[in-house]
Amino acid sequence: MPHHPLTDSHGRRVDYLRLSVIDRCNLRCSYCMPAEGMRFAPRRELLTDDDILFVLQEAAALGFTRLRITGGEPLLRPGLAQLVARITTETPFDAPALTTNGLLLAEQAEALAAAGLSRVNVSIDSLRPDRYAVITRNGLIDKVWRGIEAATAAGLGPIHINTVLLEGFNEDEVEGWLALARSNPFTVRFLELMPVGEGAELTRHGRFANLSAMRDRLVATHQLVPCASDGFGPARTWQQPGATGSVGFITPLSHGYCDSCTRFRLTAVGELRACLADDRQVSVREAVLGRDRAALREGFVEAARTKIVGHAWNVDSVTRTGMSELGG
Repeated sequence: MPHHPLTDSHGRRVDYLRLSVIDRCNLRCSYCMPAEGMRFAPRRELLTDDDILFVLQEAAALGFTRLRITGGEPLLRPGLAQLVARITTETPFDAPALTTNGLLLAEQAEALAAAGLSRVNVSIDSLRPDRYAVITRNGLIDKVWRGIEAATAAGLGPIHINTVLLEGFNEDEVEGWLALARSNPFTVRFLELMPVGEGAELTRHGRFANLSAMRDRLVATHQLVPCASDGFGPARTWQQPGATGSVGFITPLSHGYCDSCTRFRLTAVGELRACLADDRQVSVREAVLGRDRAALREGFVEAARTKIVGHAWNVDSVTRTGMSELGG
């Protein structure tokens, strides 16, 4: 018998839910969305706050202990701070985390912290304003840094910064990121480009950067030493001697971590995804709308039953569904 309420067919305990609250975004990052022609779910089809609380209460009963709020861009959801406050008071998830592009963070950081948000990951793929504008298609990096300052002041630090490194585009900024992590209490996490949605097109153009090889070089040249992870994701975290912050490496292609994956994704319209690399999904929408706890539980169990042992991205498989729809 499994020793955890929800164990997949490969013996992995599933306890981490990534909750997408909206599929819309105010950027059009080139590895995530096309510049034009995106179709988003009508707002009336998004799960309501009450729907989300119903799901989270059942997820907690099944043994989920960790929660991250994602999108799209989650700060675009009206009343997000109120939703966070309800999550922290009406469910066992008393310390949810958030992943955001940071553009609206300055205006919302204080309210989110007061609502009980515990930590923030901010996606920034370049230190240079011109490159940031290119990859995001006209994003303003100064607004993001103001958001990080506001989040830090509100007590949402230490901030994690997510940076997708692309060969031939921004991998030459690694030294700048290392300098930032030496003098600031940030965890800068380098991510390999995954063949998901628009990212699959970039991988075909040779833009993937092998971060395992990069990490090995940096260990040798910068005396990086491993340090404790926060336990909230797949990053292997390292620190430079005397540094205030740290750096992490998320390496799904060059050094996979499928054997330790404990996460599900719930899309903004009520679809459970057991694996980012698998386009199959289990719809729990009707169970949620009908407040059918037994059917919702069976949806979670079915997702666990069909969770694949590992991705096939290394053998030219791709995920057709876009990252904004999946929830990051």
